[in-house]
Amino acid sequence: MIRRLALLFAAALGLSVTGCYVPGPKLGKTETLTQKVGLAGAESVKVAVTLGVGKLKLMAGADSLLDARFEYNIPDWKPVVSYKVEDGRGGLIVEQPSRVVGAAWPGNVRYNWDLKFKSGVPIDLEIDVGAGQSDVDLKGIDVRHLDIKAGVGEGSVDLSGPRTSDLDVNIKAGVGKLTLILPADVGVQVRAQSGLGHVETDGLKAQDDAWINEAWGKTKASVHVEVEAGIGKIEMRLAGSAAGSI
Repeated sequence: MIRRLALLFAAALGLSVTGCYVPGPKLGKTETLTQKVGLAGAESVKVAVTLGVGKLKLMAGADSLLDARFEYNIPDWKPVVSYKVEDGRGGLIVEQPSRVVGAAWPGNVRYNWDLKFKSGVPIDLEIDVGAGQSDVDLKGIDVRHLDIKAGVGEGSVDLSGPRTSDLDVNIKAGVGKLTLILPADVGVQVRAQSGLGHVETDGLKAQDDAWINEAWGKTKASVHVEVEAGIGKIEMRLAGSAAGSI
């Protein structure tokens, strides 16, 4: 799966890099890296996660700001984590050190990121995934702004759970399937469009150019979502609902 997605991603990038060739990455033994990052006095944090090719799992459950576990078998792709605090505002970056584009990719690349964040910390979150699979579960994370860019692959974003403030979400996806899980007891408004694909909903109703849930306009906090997909499927459903369409 990852090999096929990586080839598609490399081919797409290759269209804009005429005459340039970089050899594919070399495999090594699988390494496991764990890392913790403390708040260091920050009252809020901006987080940027950049993953070129691989699998991302993100959720709550950390004692520190970040509790990360990485598995990788390409030495040059050892993840890089950096953090600084200025005037009470933290800046956390988790990134793949380089994006290698080449004609030949190893067939058994292992690149898995498991990121856990602390509850109760206001966070602005940016996620950039080139090719692969992503599972983003924001239950229990006090995210205020979420920006996701996804190239090729399959992703799930869970926005359910209680909210102490508004959550603004912007998602741009290229090729693949995107599943959005939305809260039933927090007001939700979604504007979604798919270029060469379709949108399926369950538990939402159309209002003008958007979809809303029954709680829209009735709760103190709201979730506002903008989704733009290129080729593929957008599936939106309320938490607790089975997949389906209306």
